[in-house]
Amino acid sequence: MTGSAHLFDHDSRSPRSSINHVTVHDGFTLADLVSYERKHNEANGEDNRDGSDENHSTNCGVEGPTNDPDIVEMRRQMRRNLLSSLMLAQGVPLLLAGDEVGNSQNGNNNAYCQDNPIGWVDWSGLGLEGEDMTALLADLAELRRRFSQLRRRRWVHGRCADGSFGVLWLTPLATEMTEQDWNFPEGRFLSYVLSPIEQDGAPLYIVLNAATETIEITLPTLPEYSRWTLLLGTASEPRRGAEFPSGARTRAMARSVLAFSGAA
Repeated sequence: MTGSAHLFDHDSRSPRSSINHVTVHDGFTLADLVSYERKHNEANGEDNRDGSDENHSTNCGVEGPTNDPDIVEMRRQMRRNLLSSLMLAQGVPLLLAGDEVGNSQNGNNNAYCQDNPIGWVDWSGLGLEGEDMTALLADLAELRRRFSQLRRRRWVHGRCADGSFGVLWLTPLATEMTEQDWNFPEGRFLSYVLSPIEQDGAPLYIVLNAATETIEITLPTLPEYSRWTLLLGTASEPRRGAEFPSGARTRAMARSVLAFSGAA
């Protein structure tokens, strides 16, 4: 999410040297990534041997299409989470055409030979409530424009000797993470503050809760900022625009992404 300077800060690279993507022309589409646990390439005529077997995907309980409303909503929320993670990460985001409207290849992860509805981009989800995520992407693009720390030209580093920081990694209680916190077994939670680049800019507090349960979080307490405003939430609550004083508590719903801006 922050570019991994410890791995890539070398040979005059910058964070913008990285092209980030969740899905691309090879592999599952975003909708299929959360709808299939295994590839379904039978139509390619290679006995399902072609295409990668390592898809890092989930079907959320049912392989392929379903009318179960809980599974449908879980898949949509996971798509919102993945799009949000893509757009909030350092580097250049790459979006696969059709992912914003739920395009599917019916579980085919190697549709190179399918000049038919399997391989074509299906735009029928455009304008369909729940499936059409173009408005979410517009909001995320606006966040990238508004907060220059999401598109840095220089690498992001932690706390410096003078107390300043580029990124501050926090526990759910808003305390700074220790080595023990980084090695927490089966951890599914990550939160951090990105400091502003401009002197009059605002910090950005990002929360990623990949756990299957809601986690109570404490809003950061930093000397320069007294309140935090919710800019992004991929779950139903808390509501966007809600304001919290520093040190206040709220909830990060299961499998959700949150982003807050700080103010004096």
